[in-house]
Amino acid sequence: MYNMILQILFLFIPFLILFAMGIEVYFKNPPSTLNRLSMLLLFSLSLFFLGGFWAKTLPIASGLYVTMYVKYISAFVTMTLGLYLYSLVSKIRIKPLFRHLICLVPSIGIIPILTNPPEAIVLSTQSVFWRSEQLDFYMVIMIMGIAGYNFLMLFLFLWIGNRQRRDKNWSQKEYLRMHRIKRGLVLSLLWAAFWAVFSLFKNSFGPETLFRVLPYEIMPAYCILIWAYYIRSAMIHYDFLASPNRRFEVLFSLSRQGIALVNDLGFAVEINDSFRKSLGISNTIPEEGIDLISLIPEEEQQMIKELYKEKFGTMTPIHMEQKINTFVHETKIVEIDTAYLEIDDQIFCYLVTRDITTTKNAEAKLQKLAYEDNLTGLGNRLHFIENLEQALQNSNLEDQQTAVIMIDLDQFKWINDTLGHSAGDFLLQHVAGQIRESMPSSAVVSRLGGDEFAITVPVSYSEEAIRYANELLSSLQQPVHIFGKPYTVTASIGISIAPEHGRTIEALYSSADTAMYAAKQAGRNQYYSYTPNLKAMAERNLTIVNGLSTALAKNEFTLYYQPQIDTRTNRIVGLEALIRWNSPELGFVSPAQFIPIAEDTGMIKSMGDWVLNAAFKQTKQLVDEGYADILVSVNLSAHQLREPLFAERIAELLQQHDLSPRNVCLEITERTAIFDSKKSLEICRALVELGVSLSIDDFGTGFSSLSMLNRFPFTYIKIDRSLIQDIAMNVNEAKVVQTIIELADRLGMKVIAEGVETEQQLFLLCKLGCHEVQGYLRGRPMPTEQLKVFLADDKH
Repeated sequence: MYNMILQILFLFIPFLILFAMGIEVYFKNPPSTLNRLSMLLLFSLSLFFLGGFWAKTLPIASGLYVTMYVKYISAFVTMTLGLYLYSLVSKIRIKPLFRHLICLVPSIGIIPILTNPPEAIVLSTQSVFWRSEQLDFYMVIMIMGIAGYNFLMLFLFLWIGNRQRRDKNWSQKEYLRMHRIKRGLVLSLLWAAFWAVFSLFKNSFGPETLFRVLPYEIMPAYCILIWAYYIRSAMIHYDFLASPNRRFEVLFSLSRQGIALVNDLGFAVEINDSFRKSLGISNTIPEEGIDLISLIPEEEQQMIKELYKEKFGTMTPIHMEQKINTFVHETKIVEIDTAYLEIDDQIFCYLVTRDITTTKNAEAKLQKLAYEDNLTGLGNRLHFIENLEQALQNSNLEDQQTAVIMIDLDQFKWINDTLGHSAGDFLLQHVAGQIRESMPSSAVVSRLGGDEFAITVPVSYSEEAIRYANELLSSLQQPVHIFGKPYTVTASIGISIAPEHGRTIEALYSSADTAMYAAKQAGRNQYYSYTPNLKAMAERNLTIVNGLSTALAKNEFTLYYQPQIDTRTNRIVGLEALIRWNSPELGFVSPAQFIPIAEDTGMIKSMGDWVLNAAFKQTKQLVDEGYADILVSVNLSAHQLREPLFAERIAELLQQHDLSPRNVCLEITERTAIFDSKKSLEICRALVELGVSLSIDDFGTGFSSLSMLNRFPFTYIKIDRSLIQDIAMNVNEAKVVQTIIELADRLGMKVIAEGVETEQQLFLLCKLGCHEVQGYLRGRPMPTEQLKVFLADDKH
């Protein structure tokens, strides 16, 4: 019984330990070749002890077979696997054939075992507590030779790997893993050497003492346990971030994004080089112990600390943008994403950062340009639309009314024309300041363009909006000094209230605009609140509506074309198709009057179809007459961009008229696309795939946002005439135009300037690098017959 306890203690338990180590290493990273090889090595080591256990517990005759076929064969297999493992860990550069020849040498020892009977190789005798084994002399010599070769090659692999590690750009973890395996090899050799020497003195102990009866022939073999422990430790503790394979280690070390492993308190455990560089962390500062929360601005630290604690506790991923202060006292904005990893039964936050400071600064500048009026500092038209949309949503939730107040200055044109544009600009800035001072902080004030302003303000009742209008009129009547002389400016104001006068942006804007024009027509310097029977122009609008309903059938529409001139060659490169209406009842009706009505009534769809068909037909005629490179632009309406099959309709028209898509450019404004930008974007992309060019029209009116340039596949940017008319006299306007041209060049787009009417404007636009111009200076809109003469003259 005592013998069996010793066998279990010294042999069977080591087998279980080694076997468990092998399983642990494998499941730490199953896809890893190193982990699989380590598992096989540990299993082989465990068989050495299991064979020893069976050899000492079975009958002597059976034990001899177990000794040779299990214990010693596993020993040679272990040495072979060890060489393979060390050659891979050390990452030495060696051809596969040579690697196999070197590593398979220990397996030669299996040959004599398989070719000789066990009793010819080993002799087993029973002592008081142990069964001793005595190997054949030649077998001992072979084992010692192979073992010596094995240890020599192991150290040689490690030595070569250590010399090559700098050239091969090893990671810190790879180096520590190899160093730990080397330490285990040295300690195991010291153990074996100690017991080999100690066994020489065993006869000096009493026959019945423990030191006399210890199994000295296997005590050196316990170096296996030390070696196995260090192999297991290297594969467990220095496995790269618990990653599936080497690819993630390369990602960590070479990624341009900052990556950090963070504990539950917000302290870094490990960081990569990109993280160091982005935060300005010196290489002398150890990566462990960096308090990442301390990098956040002090006023936000407590909030972020609580957020991190909450998310870490529930292992909820974080995606956020955060301002931080770096180690070199720079302020940066970083995009943060997190995930969570379990390493050695401890949870860590895997944090990835991306420096977006430059992008955010650029966005802020673009945002200012996109949403702010350059002259007054107020919001522009797009700013007004988005704030009104938000106000309508809030009013629906809070059951509150929203007032839209439209303001148009009465004397602005006279002052601007008489005193000059600088005086006009000063007046607009002054009025903007007066409006801001007169309105409550809850109001959003915008300049829509020219001398037109709009206000969105929450009100409890309609009379409150009227009170604001009276305060504005009183404030504006105070004289403003221009060039040392006092001038009084008045305003016409229109008011609409949501939801009484509409629940949409278009309805409220139209109602307030109608009321404003009614106030202007009624004598100016007053306000009008919208009522259904208010419009002074109602009868004319009704006549327009009635006339539009039959205009197509009566063939009252025609197309005019305005030339677009290349500033470098001074030749016509394009035409814009413009619809004109000659009504028998109203005469020539301005498109500014009948197109908005057509859009409101839905007639714009049939009108737009007619324009496309006529423009394509006439363009084909021009191409056939020798103008093969002419590009004809056609304006699209919001209704057309809402048609799901609009791109297919364009394809049919191109095929119907046998017209190449390179001769067609379709123009849209952001106002056209803004109310369903996702659908509009899909249609625009489909149009570009057909080969048709796209242009963003009226750029700079306030509706145009630079955000659209990133999203929509435009080829051309058309700068609105409002930015061109004062370009020669207003430095700010010139800078805005220059910025747009430079932006277009960077985005690979061309710029067309609309409304060019003077040589001075043309000269400055050419100097700024504008690609094409369009305006009365180089050609008014003209019918087809006149256009052909114009094109013929340009050809010569």
